[in-house]
Amino acid sequence: MTNILNAKLQNPTSTKEFILYNYDILYERLKLASYMFIFSYPVFFIIDFFILNKHSNSTYIVILSCVHITNLAISLIWMMIYHRGKNVHKNWIVNSYILLYLLMGAITSINSQLFTGNIYAYLFTLFGVAVTFPVHPKNLLFSFSGIHLLFVIGLILNEQIDFSLLMNLINSTSAAVISYMIALTFYTFRKNDFLNKWKLGRNEEGFRRLFHMNPNPLILTKLANGEILLMNHQAINYYHLEGTKTDASFLFSDSTEKEHILNRLLELKVIKNYVTEQQITPKIKKWSILQFELVDYLDDTCILIGATDITDIKEKEEELSKYASIDMLTGVRNRRSGIELLQKQLAEGPHAQEFILCFIDINDLKKVNDHYGHSTGDDLIKTFCETINYHIDNNDVLFRFGGDEFIILFFKKQMAAVQQVWDNIRMEFQAINKLGQEPYQISASLGFYHYKPGTPITVEEIFELADQEMYKNKNIYKTQHKNLSKTFE
Repeated sequence: MTNILNAKLQNPTSTKEFILYNYDILYERLKLASYMFIFSYPVFFIIDFFILNKHSNSTYIVILSCVHITNLAISLIWMMIYHRGKNVHKNWIVNSYILLYLLMGAITSINSQLFTGNIYAYLFTLFGVAVTFPVHPKNLLFSFSGIHLLFVIGLILNEQIDFSLLMNLINSTSAAVISYMIALTFYTFRKNDFLNKWKLGRNEEGFRRLFHMNPNPLILTKLANGEILLMNHQAINYYHLEGTKTDASFLFSDSTEKEHILNRLLELKVIKNYVTEQQITPKIKKWSILQFELVDYLDDTCILIGATDITDIKEKEEELSKYASIDMLTGVRNRRSGIELLQKQLAEGPHAQEFILCFIDINDLKKVNDHYGHSTGDDLIKTFCETINYHIDNNDVLFRFGGDEFIILFFKKQMAAVQQVWDNIRMEFQAINKLGQEPYQISASLGFYHYKPGTPITVEEIFELADQEMYKNKNIYKTQHKNLSKTFE
């Protein structure tokens, strides 16, 4: 018991704040108690001066009436202090009121013991004070001990020492001890609750300070509804928000991605290094690495979201990827990139897209290189690719297979449409040749392969079949241009 009474909070500031906080609550409760006495006094007046007026013992009536009038006077005086007093010592007023309240209860019970044989008023007063006014244990112990000692002396002086008196002394003392324990329990519970909230407040203050000092964009949202609780200046600037957003839905591309992340977060508690492209404004996109973590904040489960801008890194990656997948001479896809795309299509099996592969070989490129130099041959290749790119659409893909060999993948087209596209390309080759601005003639031999989803075939087999068709066309070209070949010789 001594340890409990002497226990002190580790932080003196929190102890002082709790004492002030507790007396503020009890000070307001005094107002309610005073109103109760003031409004109940008409009932006491009727009892004292009408109902008990004919009681045989006038001393009992006088003492009871004096107690009631005293309580009324104390309540009226306190109400005046409450409404007019400023900078009052609340602890002194509360403790004084409790002491007087206990004294009135003790006097009432001694009076009742003398003339009615019960001490209920004192017992009710003890329990009422314990529950309603749990002040500091030391102050309450002083009030309970002092008043109870007076109460015991009053009983002994006014009654013969017998079994009945002994039982009243035991009962009243037990009631005082139990009441004190009740008050101590309420006080300790309130102190611990205040301390926990005080610590939580300090933790929250520290969390907020660190949150806003963090150099990276941070957002704290509720798990249940995505409501934004905290957002540092870095996040506001990064997402161009200006404090207008109330929930974190803008972090996700759509509801499906949001649901996926929330489900993973509930399972793993933390998600690190989630790379995503975010639409910051209608004209601005950024690549971000997001970190998600479940945290407890203000007795609620929340999500702490951190963002790191990797837009520059992504742009460099894309640039490197472009150099790794683009043929530097022509600007079209290179062999590796084209084959990867083709393999990806075949890997989808029955769900793959239907396409037509066109295997193309530029005619007489070696002769052009030998007679006019490789720079002229390079110009021929570039003109060749530019012409093809002009006639194919965004669904089609052109890539350089190697040297003078190129591949076109026609998607969402049937053979008749593909033939029409190639006829247009061939006619433009002829138009360029007729201009005579270059020392070479542009033409090409080609072979087709029509792939349909689910066909059991490999990339190499497709190339082989298309290459065979191309060589058939190449042989026809060679037969028709024997005279031209002699000219080059």
